[in-house]
Amino acid sequence: MNRLKALLVDLDGTLVDTRDANFAAYRAALAAYGVTLTRDWWDANAFGRNWREFLPCLLDGNSHISAPDVAARKTELYPGYVASTAVNEPLARLIRLLKPSLRIALVTSASRSATDLLLEAHDLCPLFDEVVTGDDVTTHKPAPLAFALAAERLGVAADECLIIEDSDVGIAAAAAFGAPCLVVGDFTRGQFSDFALAS
Repeated sequence: MNRLKALLVDLDGTLVDTRDANFAAYRAALAAYGVTLTRDWWDANAFGRNWREFLPCLLDGNSHISAPDVAARKTELYPGYVASTAVNEPLARLIRLLKPSLRIALVTSASRSATDLLLEAHDLCPLFDEVVTGDDVTTHKPAPLAFALAAERLGVAADECLIIEDSDVGIAAAAAFGAPCLVVGDFTRGQFSDFALAS
């Protein structure tokens, strides 16, 4: 690994706990179409993924329902649930500590609108030199395209980056990109100090 020059940070479940908010917004959006979203299915198949990756699977057999329409409705509903999100404050402090010496990008599968909403709600915009969202790429995690785009914008190579992630798809994307990945513990359950280097 070359000298560390950049930090690439995931959003949902890593920097901000959005699990309840995302689930509630998607559940409400799907309910309008008569589709029931259970928490078990959401946790196992959807959280941390772009809607393009999981809604078609969930809606299989419901050809009359448009996945983009459901996603659009979720976007409309999401601001009503942002109050239930919470920042991983230890990670935010770490980013602030490293910002003077590193280039820092947020790299998420979330939409631009949801990302901007969260960053503004929690005053996190000043932490990042670049923000790459699910709207900026055609292939989402576990594909490495979002990380590659962030590194390109920052002007750094993969081996000059450290990625901070929480999910299996994010860890896989980091490995495919070729950068080391620091995995945060489940801070939603109080494990603020849990970090591990993905192998």
